[in-house]
Parts: sequence; structure tokens; C-alpha cells
Amino acid sequence: MTNATKFSLPRPPKVIIFDFDGVILDSAGLKLSAYPKVYANEDAAKVEAVVRHAEYHGGITRRVKFEHYEREIFGRKADAASVDALCQRYFDIVYAEVLRCPFIDGAYDLLEHAAGKVRMHVISGTPDSELNQVVRERGLARYFVTVRGAPATKRERFGEIVAEEGCRPDEALAIGDSMTEFEAARDGGIPFLGIVPPGLDNPFPAATPVWESLSRAGDRLAIG
Repeated sequence: MTNATKFSLPRPPKVIIFDFDGVILDSAGLKLSAYPKVYANEDAAKVEAVVRHAEYHGGITRRVKFEHYEREIFGRKADAASVDALCQRYFDIVYAEVLRCPFIDGAYDLLEHAAGKVRMHVISGTPDSELNQVVRERGLARYFVTVRGAPATKRERFGEIVAEEGCRPDEALAIGDSMTEFEAARDGGIPFLGIVPPGLDNPFPAATPVWESLSRAGDRLAIG
């Protein structure tokens, strides 16, 4: 069950750090579903283990995931060439779908509402060049001060943003849909808001504020 009523900030955020898939674009599900397609000819139980891991570690870049799956689930060497091939197969499955998938409810309205009032950044586990290309193709680059993807970790990126913006951690807000963003925000002292659409399991600890979408988010975050 989501809990919008308990989430409040002492002031509107000066900086918002967005995850991308599942927070701005409704693309987390299609990216998750790409893993069993990549491993379509493998043992079903092992593929299920891949999906469970990918679902929990949504913000970790695919290359790190494939290295883990090859070694720990399939018992293979995870050499660079084989991981490159897996990453390319994954890209071929998801890229066109990401370019045409819908926004999370309220996400575009929040970007429009907060533009010029809040400094906004995107931090994603998607490879950096691919992420920036998607942001440009979707016409979103004008909303963000920076758009940063893998290979740097979200913990590193969150710290960079706070330092570059010259704000206190509690003057920022991180919005994400996976434990990767939650842990990066927690470790950096940044308030965190989880996005968990209806019907999906909530991965976050019980006290974590969670919304089903970003509907009316500008007003709910008191952004003037």
C-alpha cells in the first residue's frame, strides 16, 4: 500500500535528483522483461533468478548485472566479449521501446511545473551515452542541469550533485523506484521518495514515503 500522507519536507526542494526508468518514463517494466528475452534459451529456474535480482537491483547498470549473472547464476567466465554481446542484445530489445513508451503519470507535468524553480538532475544506471540520447530524443534535455548514467554508481553521482549544487543534503530530494536509489540517498543524507505503481510490490523499508505516481507532484511538494 502506498503512503502519500506521511511524506513532507520542511521546505520545497532546491534540487531534485530523478531516476529515469520507472520515475520519468514508464520503462522499468519493459527493461525488466528484456532479461528473460536475452536468456530465452537458458534454464527457466536460472532465468527466474536473473529476473528477481534485476527487479531488486533496478538502478545498477546492465553490464554489472550481466557480469554477475554469467558468473554467479550460469557459472560462466563473464569475459568482456560475451558481456558485450549480452549488453548489445539487451539494447536491441529495449531501445526503440523506451523511445515510445509513456511517461509515468504526472512526471511530465512535474518537469514543466518545476522548470526554472528547482534544479533538476537525472541519475540512471543506463549507460551514459544511451541515456543522454534517449533524453534528447524524448525532448527532455531542457529540463535537466545534468543527465548522468553508468558506469559511475548512484552513490557517487548523488554526492557529486549535492557538492556541485552547493546545497545541504536535506535541501535536495531523490525520487526513485528501486533500492539502489534509496540506499544512495540514505547514505548521502538526502530525503527520498519512492515510486511504486499499483500492483507492484513495494521494495522499500516500511517507513519510506511512497507514491503510486507523480500526479500533482508539484503541488504536493509545495513547489511554487
